[in-house]
Formats: sequence, C-alpha cells, structure tokens
Amino acid sequence: MRVAHVLLRPGGLATVATVAAVVVLTRPDVVTGLVGALTGGLVAVVASQAGLLASVLVPGVTLRRLVIGTGPRVADWPTPHRIVTLRAVPIILSVSVRATTAGRIRAVALCGLAAEAVPAVCAVALADGPFTTGFAAAAVASLAVSLVPKRTATTTSTGWLLFRLPYSGAGKAAPLVDRAVRAAQAGDIAAAETAAAQLRVRHPGLRSALAARIRVLAAQGRYAEAVVLAVRLTTDPDPGAYAVLAGLTCATVESGQLDSETGLTTASRAIENAAALGYPSHRLNGARAMVALLRGDAKDAITLAQLSASTADDALGRADDLATLARAHMAAGDNRMARQVLTEAEKLAGWWPRVATTRTRLEVAG
Repeated sequence: MRVAHVLLRPGGLATVATVAAVVVLTRPDVVTGLVGALTGGLVAVVASQAGLLASVLVPGVTLRRLVIGTGPRVADWPTPHRIVTLRAVPIILSVSVRATTAGRIRAVALCGLAAEAVPAVCAVALADGPFTTGFAAAAVASLAVSLVPKRTATTTSTGWLLFRLPYSGAGKAAPLVDRAVRAAQAGDIAAAETAAAQLRVRHPGLRSALAARIRVLAAQGRYAEAVVLAVRLTTDPDPGAYAVLAGLTCATVESGQLDSETGLTTASRAIENAAALGYPSHRLNGARAMVALLRGDAKDAITLAQLSASTADDALGRADDLATLARAHMAAGDNRMARQVLTEAEKLAGWWPRVATTRTRLEVAG
C-alpha cells in the first residue's frame, strides 16, 4: 500500500517512466544507460540545490540550512538562524533558504530552476550514447517533476513556489511568519509571541501561520495549546502535521498537561498515520523515542533518540532529541552520560523548554 502511494506521486511516476525510456533507448547497453540516468538524476538534484544556494545573493534571501553530503555527521556549525553540516559522504547537497516576500520566494525558485535546467539542456544537446542518453532522460525528468506544483512534508517544488504560492495567501503572511519563527529559534520569546498574536488575528486559518504559531507555543512550553493547533493541521492528509502532532503530544504528557493513556494513544496513532502517508521513517525516530521513554522502555528510547539526533539538521530539533536522550539515560540510571548529552543540547539551545527542564531534573537528582 505504501509502495503504491509513493509510486503514484509525480516523482514515482517520473522515475518509472524514466527507467522505461532508458531501457528502450539504450538497448543493448541498458546497464550503462541506467548508470547514466542515476548520475543525471543526482546531478540535477545537486544543481537545483546549488541554485538555491546562489539565491542568497538576492537581497532579502538568507541561508537557513546547508547540509553537505550524506551519512554520519562529521561536523556542524550551528547558530540560532543557520546551521551548516558536513556529513561523511559528500555526494549531495541540501539547502534551505529563507525569503520574506512572495517576490523573493519566486526569485529563489527561479534560481533553482535555472540551475537545474543547465545540465538538462546540455545533456540533451550532447546525448550520443547510452550513458549520455540515460543522463539526459533523468535530467529532463527531474526538471519536469520540479515544475509540478506540490508541497510535501519534506519538499516544496519549484512549481508550487511559482504557480501556487501567489494564490495561497502564504506570500502575504511570509514576513510575519518569518519574524515569528526566527524569534522562536533565537529564544526571543517576547518577539515571537507578538508576531504569533498578529498571525492569529490576520491569518487565523493559514497553514504556514498555524505552523509558526505551533513553533512559538512549543518554545514557550505551552504544549497543550500547540496540540490543539496541530490537530487543525491534520484536517488535510499532511504527513508532516501528524509527525508534529506526535512529538507535541508526547511533550504534553511529559509536562503533565495531558494524561498518559490518552496522550500515548494519540501519539502512536499519529506516528502510524505519518508513516502511512509517506513521511520519512528516520524523521519519526524522535517521536518514537519519546513514546518509548514515556512507556518506560529506556533502552529503546536511547537507541531511537541517538538515531534521531544523528540525522537532525535543525538546531532546535537536535536539541530536543538530545533532551530526550538525556532523559532516557537518566531513566536507565546513568546520570553521568545524561549530563554529557545535555551539555551538548545546551550548546544548541539551552533555553529550549525540554532542555531547561531536563537540566532542572538533573540538578535535583544530584
């Protein structure tokens, strides 16, 4: 069922169509053609991300996250508004930028589109053998998919930014959403709350505004209120909304704002729904770790929290995972390791509610 769900998406359909085309066009040397297609798809993705990185030259566009490579984390350089991470296998690039107006968001999209179009056009012009034919087919398919307007838990396509954003209302709210999120990430709670209050009045039902308000409430430790807003987001079949709901519900139980039985049932169901809708499994490990911890399974909580912290590229998300890991070590009776882990979390966001309350618990434990 899940495989069918993935294959019926634009990306899945394009992949199947590309493989079929390469098999037909590169006979009898199909293997070389498929290697070329794999290379072309990878180059197209890297080119698109490089275009996004270049867009920071546009006034009003700033870099939010830059991840170089894949695999285990080698080093990172986090700040309240930006994180740069180097991973073990530097074969791919992942870039996230922040733009404060609809016009600048479209400029970012055009930069990514132009960068992705270059290898596609060149590959088509130079295709003269199995490898280059496969390369060209994948590069063109990747470009076509990027123009399809779609927004998922992990990606926002160029087509959505160009063709849907101007009519979604998100463009008008973008400066205020950005202000709320940036303030929350920096721990400036007063400024974040002011921006969130303005969003509540001006854009009460806009999804990006609701997401920003949820982030601000979480930064204040007002988890029960955040859960109410997260439930509103799940009225659409959005796997990311279910993932957020799972983590928030666990935090609500942990803080004593919700009874354990109701909260853990809700969180577990939200995790299942997110996975069923195609949310990346590794990005659910943080919520799974919290569920395991609340159920008294410290061993599983430690394993899952370590996995989540190792893959998290968001500073607050990683700090939250480390807080879970520290609590799991405490539950296992290892306060020394808990202090070591919590010190790392405090370097990222010592003010974050779950980090701060974990420190208090450790000081009481002695």
